[in-house]
This record gives sequence, structure tokens and C-alpha cells, in this order.
Amino acid sequence: MIKALQRLQRLLGSRTETTTDTQVLDEWAEARGHRLKRVRRGEGRVVEFDWEGRRGRLEWGPTKRAYILERELRVCIEAGLPQHLEILLMSRSLAQRLDSQAYQTLVQDHQTGIDTTLPEEVRWLSMLERVPVPSTVAGYVMLSSSPPHAQRWLEGDLLSRVSRAAHNWLGDDAPLVLMTLRGRIYLRTEAQVTEAAMLDGACNLAEAAAASARQLMNKAASTANATVVREVSSGRLVHSSALDEPSVMEIPMDSDMMALGMPSRIGPHTDIAV
Repeated sequence: MIKALQRLQRLLGSRTETTTDTQVLDEWAEARGHRLKRVRRGEGRVVEFDWEGRRGRLEWGPTKRAYILERELRVCIEAGLPQHLEILLMSRSLAQRLDSQAYQTLVQDHQTGIDTTLPEEVRWLSMLERVPVPSTVAGYVMLSSSPPHAQRWLEGDLLSRVSRAAHNWLGDDAPLVLMTLRGRIYLRTEAQVTEAAMLDGACNLAEAAAASARQLMNKAASTANATVVREVSSGRLVHSSALDEPSVMEIPMDSDMMALGMPSRIGPHTDIAV
């Protein structure tokens, strides 16, 4: 309770009684040179930004997931990653809660397989392999179809930003989902109010995840090229890469509920969340 009150005081310390959440977000976007867009339906804001020549998008508004209360912050970056790079980093408390809910659903409905109506993150918890995380981010769970890639992805600047997030802008118990999917980086967290520290923190974390993934892929490509071998007996050239293998995620995802509620294509007039 004390930590929650301290976090609330920190978040609200720079706000005046007459400052609204949309004003905070509008001023934040303008100060950073981002492109602000108002949503077509309902409340909230959409901000477009650039990351290394690629498109990024931040949304704030009503939640699209039951495990986040009232309002949430969502970030998506078109990072140009391999389609089959699948990594999920999630708050441990959230993962435990979703695991329990998924189990209860299976038991109550006498199901024997994964329910495709469950949220994407719940299905990932059931299908991907758990990956050990450093003690500095013990409050998180990581899953991936390629654990070695996931461990290298979390190294360096990304690891530092994740470990600092709870103390700087996220809060100890706030749900956080950070994932790579279909070439993109996605971030989702709870945001009852908007503050510059939280907006900067979420964007910087998503950008760090994108940069780490790009570095990982560049190293993987260099290694693959260096380890190409010629089979003397057959004269064939062979090289192997875990990311060239079919994805373990074979559940259809080209639907309105794809990837944490985010579309397969981000068009100029497309909202990230459904």
C-alpha cells in the first residue's frame, strides 16, 4: 500500500488540478515532435513516431484486456524482425494470474486443448517454452520458441530498462506485456493516468526491445553466413538457423483479435487495439 501511494504521489506530483490526461499526452507528443491523432471513436489518443526510419505508434485509452483495469497504454513498433521470432516478457504476477485463469477455464469446460478464444498472451503461456531470467528481473517471466535467442535479446540496455521500470515509472505490481511478433515489438501496460515519465518509459522500453532484437538478428545472420558448410559427398550447401524453422505458433491469428489486439498491418488510419 505504501509503495502504491508513493508511486501515485510521484505520478501526480507534476500535475495541476486542472490538467487532464489528454492534455498531458498532447503536450508530451508536441514537445517530442511526434504526430498526434485523435481517435475516431470514444476517448483516448494516438501518437505516431519514428524509430530508425520505421513506424511506431503509441495509444492510450480504454483497456482491451480484462487483466488491465479501465485504461491502458499500448506501443507498437514496426521493427522489421523475422516473422518467426517469438519472445514474450510478462510480469510474473500477471503470468501466474493468467495461468490460473486458463487452467480454471480448461477444468470448468472439460477442454483438452488450447482454446483459440483465449487472449493471445494466455495461449503463449501454454505453448511457448519458459526461459530463465536474471535475478535483476525476477519479477518477470519470459517465454520463447527459441530460448537462446530470447536470452540474448534480454541482455544489455533492455535488461537495464526492464529492471529499472518498476522503480521509475511502471510500479511494482503493474501488469506489463512486452513481446516480439510478426516482425513487430508490442508493449501493453496499465495507465490510469498519463504522465511524461510513463510515456517516455514505455516508448524507450519498446525502442530498446526493438534495438536489441535487431542486433540479435544481425549477429544471427553473420553467424549463419560464417557457418555455412559444404557437404562434400553431395555437393550441397547447408546452413541452419532456428529462425528458419516453422513457427510453433500455428494458431490462426489473422483475425480482429490478433496479437494482443493489434492488427497485422498498421495503416495510416488503423487503431492498434480492437
